[in-house]
Amino acid sequence: MKRISAQELHERSIRNLAMDSSSLDLTTIEGIAGLLRRAAGFLCPCAETELGDAVFQSLRDLSNDPEHLLELIHTTLANVVAYGDLIESPVPQAQDENSPGTFLYLTPPSFVMRKDGSAFLLGIAPDNLFPLPEDYATRVEVDGHVKRMFSLPDENLRTSLSQFGLFELPMEQWVRTPFREPAQEHVLRFNNLLGLAPSSGDVSSIRILEPSKPVRYYPGRWTESRNHTGRFVARRPQAYGADLWCYFQLENGHPQKFIDLPAFEKRWRACDEAWRLQAAIDACNSTPQQFRVRSGPTNTTSVLDLFSPVPAWAQRRWDLVGRSVPRNGALLSYVLPMSAVKEEIDFMKSLLWLVDLKEAG
Repeated sequence: MKRISAQELHERSIRNLAMDSSSLDLTTIEGIAGLLRRAAGFLCPCAETELGDAVFQSLRDLSNDPEHLLELIHTTLANVVAYGDLIESPVPQAQDENSPGTFLYLTPPSFVMRKDGSAFLLGIAPDNLFPLPEDYATRVEVDGHVKRMFSLPDENLRTSLSQFGLFELPMEQWVRTPFREPAQEHVLRFNNLLGLAPSSGDVSSIRILEPSKPVRYYPGRWTESRNHTGRFVARRPQAYGADLWCYFQLENGHPQKFIDLPAFEKRWRACDEAWRLQAAIDACNSTPQQFRVRSGPTNTTSVLDLFSPVPAWAQRRWDLVGRSVPRNGALLSYVLPMSAVKEEIDFMKSLLWLVDLKEAG
């Protein structure tokens, strides 16, 4: 047995995760994403909290700020799920009343080809037996939670990855987005469905997203239902596991009806549908959620800041055209080429009903 320093531990662990130990350590986004994938290979299927806690317990003694580390682990785990390495799926409650509401499952090792011949790599093999041989594994580039591989001259990367047993996921399926519709029509579809729901009975400890709270501070919008009347995106508790996403009708704080989410977009996570519904509600209330565009690290890039969470399909789109960066006074930030900014602004306005912070005054 040999005693090693914290720096040696970081370097060895990063190398074991097939990353560059000279520029990364275990508490960077890349290191945490690698540890989450490594732990998921052994623990999944499991609850999201179990996976996050396992990584936190392994890192807590290496951090001077455990609270920040825990927040970074949760944020990175959400990004890894949105990217497509893990799939969130409901657990049939009838099988075990003590089971959580959802489990995380491994996505099989897969790739998504880009037009330039490079590929996004996603998925996790059980026991971390990823099928790439070493000479290919060393070519994988990590940037935040994203893994990319670039083709060599005269190389058909699609053929090579397929021969190693990776499944090709079509780009159109990976970045598939909902259809465009006015915010009023989007909310109306949910209201009509809610109107058909039976009486809810007694539901306690409901937390709602309060539409009257400032849209630029997402955590502050969550509040316990008291004397609220109206329809609200909410979360209701269950005996075990994370709270469930719902759409509630309340009368003086008392639940009348609710529907569980997702209600329409079954291929998305419940939170994806909930966040888009809340964006539509905010737009209908003339308090639309906001984004900000600022100067990027180079004169050919810009940074897109968001102050509310966005669905996975939006994050995948920005993983495609840009890269996630540490946020600066925002909930989520991406560096984008300046040439792509106009199109992404149109995307946010038409599918998420967001407005530029400057336009919002």
